[in-house]
Amino acid sequence: MKKYIALFVLLMILSTYLQAEVRYLTEEEYKDLSKEETLKYWEALENELMMLQVRQANAGSQVTENELKIVALSEEIALLDQEYDVIYTRIMNSIGTVSHSELVDFERQLNEIKNKLDYYDQLPNTELYKSNQEIKNFIAQYEGLKNEDVAKVPQFQQLFAEIDSRIEMLQENMYPYGEYYEDEYTVVKGDYLVKISGYEHIYNDPAKWGIIYRANRDQIKDPDLIYPNQVFKIPRGLPTSWKVYRGECLWTISSYPEIYNDPFQWPKIYRANTDQIKDPDLIYPNQILRIPRN
Repeated sequence: MKKYIALFVLLMILSTYLQAEVRYLTEEEYKDLSKEETLKYWEALENELMMLQVRQANAGSQVTENELKIVALSEEIALLDQEYDVIYTRIMNSIGTVSHSELVDFERQLNEIKNKLDYYDQLPNTELYKSNQEIKNFIAQYEGLKNEDVAKVPQFQQLFAEIDSRIEMLQENMYPYGEYYEDEYTVVKGDYLVKISGYEHIYNDPAKWGIIYRANRDQIKDPDLIYPNQVFKIPRGLPTSWKVYRGECLWTISSYPEIYNDPFQWPKIYRANTDQIKDPDLIYPNQILRIPRN
Protein backbone atom coordinates (compact mmCIF):
# COMPACT_ATOMS: atom_id res chain seq x y z
CA MET A 1 0.00 0.00 0.00
CA LYS A 2 2.85 2.43 0.93
CA LYS A 3 4.49 1.74 -2.41
CA TYR A 4 1.29 2.72 -4.26
CA ILE A 5 0.94 5.91 -2.18
CA ALA A 6 4.53 6.88 -2.97
CA LEU A 7 3.98 6.26 -6.65
CA PHE A 8 0.82 8.35 -6.58
CA VAL A 9 2.63 11.26 -4.89
CA LEU A 10 5.44 11.05 -7.41
CA LEU A 11 2.95 11.11 -10.26
CA MET A 12 1.34 14.21 -8.81
CA ILE A 13 4.74 15.96 -8.53
CA LEU A 14 5.59 15.11 -12.11
CA SER A 15 2.18 15.95 -13.57
CA THR A 16 3.39 19.41 -14.62
CA TYR A 17 5.97 17.87 -16.87
CA LEU A 18 3.47 15.53 -18.48
CA GLN A 19 1.37 18.30 -19.96
CA ALA A 20 3.74 18.51 -22.93
CA GLU A 21 5.90 15.80 -24.45
CA VAL A 22 9.67 16.36 -24.65
CA ARG A 23 10.76 17.12 -28.18
CA TYR A 24 13.98 15.28 -28.86
CA LEU A 25 16.55 17.48 -30.54
CA THR A 26 18.77 16.56 -33.42
CA GLU A 27 22.52 16.70 -32.99
CA GLU A 28 22.68 20.01 -34.86
CA GLU A 29 19.86 21.52 -32.78
CA TYR A 30 21.55 20.36 -29.57
CA LYS A 31 24.84 22.02 -30.52
CA ASP A 32 23.03 25.35 -31.02
CA LEU A 33 21.64 25.38 -27.45
CA SER A 34 22.92 27.86 -24.92
CA LYS A 35 24.20 26.60 -21.56
CA GLU A 36 20.89 27.51 -19.89
CA GLU A 37 18.84 25.82 -22.64
CA THR A 38 21.04 22.71 -22.38
CA LEU A 39 20.37 22.45 -18.64
CA LYS A 40 16.61 22.79 -19.18
CA TYR A 41 16.72 20.17 -21.94
CA TRP A 42 18.56 17.70 -19.72
CA GLU A 43 16.13 18.44 -16.86
CA ALA A 44 13.21 17.68 -19.14
CA LEU A 45 14.84 14.44 -20.25
CA GLU A 46 15.51 13.39 -16.66
CA ASN A 47 11.92 14.12 -15.68
CA GLU A 48 10.60 12.07 -18.58
CA LEU A 49 12.93 9.21 -17.67
CA MET A 50 11.67 9.29 -14.07
CA MET A 51 8.10 9.23 -15.32
CA LEU A 52 8.76 6.29 -17.59
CA GLN A 53 10.43 4.42 -14.73
CA VAL A 54 7.40 5.05 -12.52
CA ARG A 55 5.07 3.81 -15.24
CA GLN A 56 7.26 0.75 -15.75
CA ALA A 57 7.22 -0.06 -12.03
CA ASN A 58 3.48 0.42 -11.85
CA ALA A 59 2.88 -1.74 -14.92
CA GLY A 60 5.15 -4.42 -13.48
CA SER A 61 3.20 -4.56 -10.23
CA GLN A 62 -0.07 -4.76 -12.16
CA VAL A 63 1.25 -7.60 -14.30
CA THR A 64 2.20 -9.57 -11.18
CA GLU A 65 -1.19 -8.86 -9.62
CA ASN A 66 -3.07 -9.94 -12.75
CA GLU A 67 -0.98 -13.07 -13.11
CA LEU A 68 -1.97 -14.08 -9.56
CA LYS A 69 -5.63 -13.41 -10.38
CA ILE A 70 -5.37 -15.50 -13.55
CA VAL A 71 -3.91 -18.40 -11.57
CA ALA A 72 -6.70 -18.16 -8.95
CA LEU A 73 -9.43 -17.94 -11.60
CA SER A 74 -7.94 -20.83 -13.54
CA GLU A 75 -8.09 -22.96 -10.40
CA GLU A 76 -11.74 -21.95 -9.85
CA ILE A 77 -12.59 -22.82 -13.46
CA ALA A 78 -10.90 -26.20 -13.11
CA LEU A 79 -12.96 -26.97 -9.99
CA LEU A 80 -16.19 -25.86 -11.71
CA ASP A 81 -15.35 -28.01 -14.74
CA GLN A 82 -14.91 -30.99 -12.45
CA GLU A 83 -18.25 -30.33 -10.75
CA TYR A 84 -19.94 -29.88 -14.13
CA ASP A 85 -18.51 -33.18 -15.39
CA VAL A 86 -19.78 -34.99 -12.28
CA ILE A 87 -23.29 -33.49 -12.58
CA TYR A 88 -23.39 -34.05 -16.35
CA THR A 89 -22.41 -37.69 -15.94
CA ARG A 90 -25.00 -38.16 -13.21
CA ILE A 91 -27.76 -36.65 -15.38
CA MET A 92 -26.81 -38.64 -18.47
CA ASN A 93 -26.75 -41.85 -16.43
CA SER A 94 -30.22 -41.07 -15.06
CA ILE A 95 -31.79 -40.59 -18.50
CA GLY A 96 -30.00 -43.40 -20.23
CA THR A 97 -28.51 -43.26 -23.70
CA VAL A 98 -29.57 -40.34 -25.88
CA SER A 99 -28.60 -40.56 -29.52
CA HIS A 100 -27.18 -37.67 -31.50
CA SER A 101 -30.23 -37.66 -33.77
CA GLU A 102 -32.52 -37.33 -30.70
CA LEU A 103 -30.52 -34.34 -29.49
CA VAL A 104 -30.68 -32.70 -32.91
CA ASP A 105 -34.42 -33.29 -33.22
CA PHE A 106 -35.10 -31.96 -29.73
CA GLU A 107 -33.07 -28.81 -30.39
CA ARG A 108 -35.03 -28.34 -33.64
CA GLN A 109 -38.31 -28.45 -31.71
CA LEU A 110 -37.07 -25.88 -29.22
CA ASN A 111 -36.02 -23.59 -32.06
CA GLU A 112 -39.51 -23.93 -33.53
CA ILE A 113 -40.87 -22.84 -30.15
CA LYS A 114 -38.62 -19.77 -30.30
CA ASN A 115 -39.77 -18.97 -33.84
CA LYS A 116 -43.39 -19.17 -32.72
CA LEU A 117 -42.61 -16.81 -29.85
CA ASP A 118 -41.09 -14.40 -32.38
CA TYR A 119 -44.42 -14.48 -34.23
CA TYR A 120 -46.44 -13.83 -31.06
CA ASP A 121 -44.12 -10.95 -30.16
CA GLN A 122 -45.32 -9.14 -33.28
CA LEU A 123 -49.01 -9.37 -32.35
CA PRO A 124 -50.84 -6.66 -30.40
CA ASN A 125 -52.27 -7.66 -27.02
CA THR A 126 -55.83 -7.78 -28.34
CA GLU A 127 -54.81 -10.27 -31.04
CA LEU A 128 -53.01 -12.32 -28.43
CA TYR A 129 -56.21 -12.57 -26.45
CA LYS A 130 -58.18 -13.67 -29.51
CA SER A 131 -55.60 -16.42 -29.94
CA ASN A 132 -55.61 -17.39 -26.26
CA GLN A 133 -56.72 -20.99 -26.86
CA GLU A 134 -54.08 -21.44 -29.54
CA ILE A 135 -51.46 -19.99 -27.18
CA LYS A 136 -52.62 -22.28 -24.37
CA ASN A 137 -52.12 -25.28 -26.67
CA PHE A 138 -48.72 -23.94 -27.70
CA ILE A 139 -47.63 -23.57 -24.06
CA ALA A 140 -48.94 -27.05 -23.26
CA GLN A 141 -46.88 -28.43 -26.13
CA TYR A 142 -43.79 -26.73 -24.74
CA GLU A 143 -44.44 -28.01 -21.21
CA GLY A 144 -44.69 -31.49 -22.70
CA LEU A 145 -41.25 -31.11 -24.25
CA LYS A 146 -39.83 -30.05 -20.89
CA ASN A 147 -41.06 -33.31 -19.36
CA GLU A 148 -39.21 -35.51 -21.84
CA ASP A 149 -36.07 -37.30 -20.64
CA VAL A 150 -33.88 -35.60 -23.24
CA ALA A 151 -34.86 -32.24 -21.73
CA LYS A 152 -32.61 -33.05 -18.76
CA VAL A 153 -29.50 -32.78 -20.92
CA PRO A 154 -27.53 -29.80 -19.51
CA GLN A 155 -26.91 -28.18 -22.89
CA PHE A 156 -30.61 -27.26 -23.14
CA GLN A 157 -30.97 -25.59 -19.75
CA GLN A 158 -30.00 -22.09 -20.89
CA LEU A 159 -32.40 -22.37 -23.83
CA PHE A 160 -35.18 -23.44 -21.48
CA ALA A 161 -34.50 -20.47 -19.21
CA GLU A 162 -34.77 -18.08 -22.18
CA ILE A 163 -38.02 -19.65 -23.44
CA ASP A 164 -39.55 -19.75 -19.93
CA SER A 165 -38.91 -16.02 -19.54
CA ARG A 166 -40.45 -15.23 -22.93
CA ILE A 167 -43.53 -17.36 -22.28
CA GLU A 168 -44.07 -15.62 -18.96
CA MET A 169 -43.97 -12.28 -20.78
CA LEU A 170 -46.32 -13.62 -23.47
CA GLN A 171 -48.88 -14.58 -20.83
CA GLU A 172 -48.63 -11.13 -19.26
CA ASN A 173 -49.12 -9.47 -22.65
CA MET A 174 -52.31 -11.38 -23.43
CA TYR A 175 -54.15 -8.26 -22.29
CA PRO A 176 -56.65 -8.30 -20.91
CA TYR A 177 -56.26 -11.99 -20.23
CA GLY A 178 -57.28 -13.62 -16.99
CA GLU A 179 -59.92 -13.27 -14.30
CA TYR A 180 -61.66 -9.93 -14.11
CA TYR A 181 -61.15 -7.78 -11.02
CA GLU A 182 -60.84 -4.11 -10.19
CA ASP A 183 -58.10 -2.07 -8.58
CA GLU A 184 -58.63 1.44 -7.22
CA TYR A 185 -56.89 4.70 -8.01
CA THR A 186 -57.30 8.00 -6.15
CA VAL A 187 -57.05 11.06 -8.37
CA VAL A 188 -54.41 13.64 -7.44
CA LYS A 189 -54.07 17.24 -8.57
CA GLY A 190 -52.90 17.44 -12.18
CA ASP A 191 -54.33 14.06 -13.18
CA TYR A 192 -56.46 13.49 -16.25
CA LEU A 193 -57.65 10.20 -17.73
CA VAL A 194 -55.02 9.97 -20.48
CA LYS A 195 -52.27 10.64 -17.94
CA ILE A 196 -53.63 8.09 -15.45
CA SER A 197 -53.93 5.44 -18.17
CA GLY A 198 -50.31 6.05 -19.13
CA TYR A 199 -48.98 5.33 -15.65
CA GLU A 200 -46.88 2.16 -15.66
CA HIS A 201 -48.81 0.67 -12.74
CA ILE A 202 -52.15 1.37 -14.46
CA TYR A 203 -52.05 0.42 -18.18
CA ASN A 204 -48.77 1.96 -19.33
CA ASP A 205 -50.74 3.12 -22.38
CA PRO A 206 -52.42 6.55 -22.55
CA ALA A 207 -54.72 5.35 -25.36
CA LYS A 208 -56.58 3.06 -22.92
CA TRP A 209 -58.10 5.94 -20.94
CA GLY A 210 -61.56 4.94 -22.22
CA ILE A 211 -61.45 1.76 -20.15
CA ILE A 212 -61.21 3.85 -16.99
CA TYR A 213 -63.92 6.23 -18.18
CA ARG A 214 -66.40 3.47 -18.99
CA ALA A 215 -65.79 1.72 -15.67
CA ASN A 216 -66.54 4.94 -13.77
CA ARG A 217 -69.37 6.55 -15.74
CA ASP A 218 -71.40 6.66 -12.57
CA GLN A 219 -69.11 9.46 -11.33
CA ILE A 220 -67.50 10.81 -14.52
CA LYS A 221 -70.01 12.89 -16.46
CA ASP A 222 -67.41 14.49 -18.74
CA PRO A 223 -64.15 12.56 -19.44
CA ASP A 224 -62.33 15.89 -19.59
CA LEU A 225 -63.41 16.78 -16.06
CA ILE A 226 -62.14 14.72 -13.15
CA TYR A 227 -61.28 15.94 -9.66
CA PRO A 228 -58.73 15.26 -6.92
CA ASN A 229 -59.73 12.59 -4.37
CA GLN A 230 -62.13 10.84 -6.73
CA VAL A 231 -61.59 7.09 -6.38
CA PHE A 232 -61.75 5.30 -9.73
CA LYS A 233 -62.15 1.60 -10.44
CA ILE A 234 -59.31 0.26 -12.60
CA PRO A 235 -60.51 -2.83 -14.50
CA ARG A 236 -58.11 -5.75 -14.75
CA GLY A 237 -58.73 -8.68 -17.04
CA LEU A 238 -61.88 -9.28 -19.06
CA PRO A 239 -65.40 -8.57 -17.81
CA THR A 240 -67.90 -11.37 -18.32
CA SER A 241 -70.86 -9.01 -18.07
CA TRP A 242 -71.63 -5.49 -19.24
CA LYS A 243 -74.06 -2.86 -18.02
CA VAL A 244 -75.53 -1.01 -21.00
CA TYR A 245 -75.31 2.78 -20.97
CA ARG A 246 -77.37 5.25 -22.96
CA GLY A 247 -76.24 5.48 -26.58
CA GLU A 248 -74.57 2.07 -26.70
CA CYS A 249 -75.36 -0.67 -29.19
CA LEU A 250 -73.95 -4.17 -29.60
CA TRP A 251 -71.57 -2.93 -32.30
CA THR A 252 -70.18 -0.23 -29.99
CA ILE A 253 -69.85 -2.50 -26.98
CA SER A 254 -68.04 -5.15 -29.04
CA SER A 255 -65.55 -2.54 -30.25
CA TYR A 256 -64.34 -1.68 -26.73
CA PRO A 257 -60.82 -3.05 -26.06
CA GLU A 258 -61.98 -4.52 -22.76
CA ILE A 259 -64.67 -6.48 -24.65
CA TYR A 260 -63.43 -7.74 -28.06
CA ASN A 261 -61.74 -4.68 -29.60
CA ASP A 262 -63.61 -5.66 -32.76
CA PRO A 263 -67.11 -4.36 -33.59
CA PHE A 264 -67.71 -7.29 -35.95
CA GLN A 265 -67.77 -9.65 -32.96
CA TRP A 266 -71.14 -8.23 -31.79
CA PRO A 267 -73.08 -11.43 -32.79
CA LYS A 268 -71.32 -13.25 -29.94
CA ILE A 269 -72.98 -10.93 -27.43
CA TYR A 270 -76.32 -11.19 -29.18
CA ARG A 271 -76.33 -15.02 -29.24
CA ALA A 272 -75.36 -15.14 -25.55
CA ASN A 273 -78.31 -12.88 -24.62
CA THR A 274 -81.21 -13.94 -26.84
CA ASP A 275 -83.30 -14.40 -23.70
CA GLN A 276 -83.33 -10.63 -23.22
CA ILE A 277 -82.46 -9.28 -26.68
CA LYS A 278 -85.29 -9.83 -29.16
CA ASP A 279 -83.91 -7.44 -31.75
CA PRO A 280 -80.11 -6.95 -31.96
CA ASP A 281 -80.73 -3.33 -32.93
CA LEU A 282 -82.64 -2.71 -29.71
CA ILE A 283 -80.87 -2.81 -26.36
CA TYR A 284 -81.66 -0.59 -23.40
CA PRO A 285 -79.79 1.28 -20.66
CA ASN A 286 -79.15 -0.72 -17.48
CA GLN A 287 -79.50 -4.10 -19.21
CA ILE A 288 -76.83 -6.49 -17.91
CA LEU A 289 -75.46 -8.44 -20.86
CA ARG A 290 -73.40 -11.61 -20.67
CA ILE A 291 -70.03 -11.38 -22.46
CA PRO A 292 -68.91 -14.84 -23.62
CA ARG A 293 -65.20 -15.55 -23.28
CA ASN A 294 -64.85 -18.96 -24.89
